[in-house]
Formats: sequence, C-alpha cells, structure tokens
Amino acid sequence: MTQHKTHQKEAMQHPGALYKSPEDILKDDSLSSERKLAVLKNWADSVQQKLEATSENMCPDEGSSCEEGLLQQITRCIDIEQRKGD
Repeated sequence: MTQHKTHQKEAMQHPGALYKSPEDILKDDSLSSERKLAVLKNWADSVQQKLEATSENMCPDEGSSCEEGLLQQITRCIDIEQRKGD
C-alpha cells in the first residue's frame, strides 16, 4: 500500500489521532475535497456516537462538553469544505 493510501486510510479510521483539530483536515493538501468531507463526516459520526452513549449513561460523563465543542468545530469545517465545492 502506498504511503498516500495509508495516510488516507488512517485519516478515515482515526482522524482524532492524526489531526489536532478539524481545521487541520482542511489544511491537508494530500486529501481531495471529497476525502476531506468523508473524514470530517466520519469524525462527526464518531463524536456523535460518544455523545449518545454518554446521554444513555453508557460511559462516564467526563468530557461531554469537550466532545460537543469538537462536534461544532467539525460541523463548521464540513460547511466550509462544502462551500468550496459550490
């Protein structure tokens, strides 16, 4: 597997480990606009699942406000990237 494909796979599977913030995804020139959106949406889904689990008392409540803030950042970045395509 090429380094580029490995990077894309890692970005999709573990965006929070690879990027310090959602804005860093927007700055990653190795990803196409479509791939950036896919990574951001995948990250948003993961965060949303954590928030839902927290609300159902399936995991500790620690950090839920941080997760909510992260979800807002991700959503904002998705909007920015989608507007680029318009």
